[in-house]
Amino acid sequence: MGRMRPPPFSPEIRRALRIDVSAALLFAVFASLTTPFIGLILRRDLGATPLQLSVMSAAGGACLLLSLAWARALGSRPPLPYFVWPSFVARGLFLLAPLASSAWSFVSLVVAANVFAAAAGPAQAAVVERLYPRATRGRALGLVRMAGAALGIGLALGAGQLFERVDYRVIFPVAAVLGMAASLRQRRLPVPAAAETGEGPVGGLRQSWTVVRHDDVFRRLLVASFLFGAGCWIQTPAHPLLLVDVLHVSATQVGVFAAAAAAATLVGGAWWGGLVDRRSSLDALWMMYLVGAATPAICALAWDPWLLVASSVTDALVGIGLDVVWLMVVIDIAGPTRAAQYVAIGATLAGVRGVLGPLLGGLLIGAFGVRAVYVVALALMTGAAWLVVREPARRAVVYSRS
Repeated sequence: MGRMRPPPFSPEIRRALRIDVSAALLFAVFASLTTPFIGLILRRDLGATPLQLSVMSAAGGACLLLSLAWARALGSRPPLPYFVWPSFVARGLFLLAPLASSAWSFVSLVVAANVFAAAAGPAQAAVVERLYPRATRGRALGLVRMAGAALGIGLALGAGQLFERVDYRVIFPVAAVLGMAASLRQRRLPVPAAAETGEGPVGGLRQSWTVVRHDDVFRRLLVASFLFGAGCWIQTPAHPLLLVDVLHVSATQVGVFAAAAAAATLVGGAWWGGLVDRRSSLDALWMMYLVGAATPAICALAWDPWLLVASSVTDALVGIGLDVVWLMVVIDIAGPTRAAQYVAIGATLAGVRGVLGPLLGGLLIGAFGVRAVYVVALALMTGAAWLVVREPARRAVVYSRS
């Protein structure tokens, strides 16, 4: 018996995809010219200390602690403006890069950008839930991510060479303009109005705790997510040190790593998107967690810079997995009326581990060295995958609740 063909995209979805893909292409340029090089610039050009790297990572996590507040501000209002404008400001802050002449000022710039980027999270979930029907949501999200990744492959290779020749104080403002243009393009997304049974008001911590206490599946998945996320966050202060101090990586090599990551995102977008449309999103989640555990394993053993190509690939597969799979898991469990609230709860816990993880990573580096961080991360992430495999609801059709 042949495999059932996925349903085609409707004209409305194709229209939304044209806008979403064009915005993703603009964002890909912004991201390719900024994200891979932040740690390198801080450590190599500005002489950031392990403490400063840990503070930057922890502050980025702390921004997520405001997620419930952002979700309450969204309430039942149209989500698109709450998605577009915080993202616009977050990207526009990189216009100020020429003024960041010290490690602390650059860290402050990155943290401020993270604050506004985190504010867009709950609204993004509401936009996705309204914009793309469940039967095609995974493929639609995967297609958008694939478009950005396809452009990112060539951009990353060129960006590495560009940073060898041009000062980041010139590159970052140009990237910021393109990132802001991506946000403006997203203003045209045809987001439907909420149904009469649409999102209700989002409560505070007490109401959120009630939600977690009464939803057994969500509670167990939050535990697994916390372990996996902690494994990710404790690595953040170690990465720049591994690149610069241990393996002596050049900007050109960072560009190659980013190109490999973009290629992996291209493949991962198709794979994860198709998988969550064909099977339970929880099946995709444990697979993603196992792939993620490969990253610290590679970094712990890496003796040559070029081995980080492999960790860049696995890290990118997890990155696109978090974009597609975790968002799908949360929307599937929450249903159409509570997506923003569930995303906010998950993001708040991400903020807790985002604060504690980098600080713990910094302590591990000081006590046992850079590579010890990756050993601990491997144990945490493998444990998360094991918990999801054991989840009783894994084989159920999770999205039947949507």
